[in-house]
Amino acid sequence: MLSGRVRLISFSIQEEGRDFVIAWQSEIEEDVRQYEIMRKTPFSNDQFVRVFEAPAHGINRSYDFRDSQVFKSGSDKVDYQLEVVYSNGVREIVKTQSMNYTTTAVRRTWGSLKAMFQ
Repeated sequence: MLSGRVRLISFSIQEEGRDFVIAWQSEIEEDVRQYEIMRKTPFSNDQFVRVFEAPAHGINRSYDFRDSQVFKSGSDKVDYQLEVVYSNGVREIVKTQSMNYTTTAVRRTWGSLKAMFQ
């Protein structure tokens, strides 16, 4: 049984260089203790692993997390999940989103190949 509730105004994942930046803002944030970002890749055995947590700090304020560790793996897809933890310990999944990317090594290789044929 949930003890509170959350409603988001926005949620986005943007690729910035080698990182993914996950950002969100809440419109309703009742009885929330903290938010957690979970990440799933083939290298985590397709299990969600907590990579970030932030205490709740009120509605109409932005939260963000820069994931700079994802490109150190060789997977081509990453799933993110935003979870909320209420003050009574109950957890709720608020948002899930997948991102596709090309690893840094592949980007460099592709650039090198293009340069060879120009």
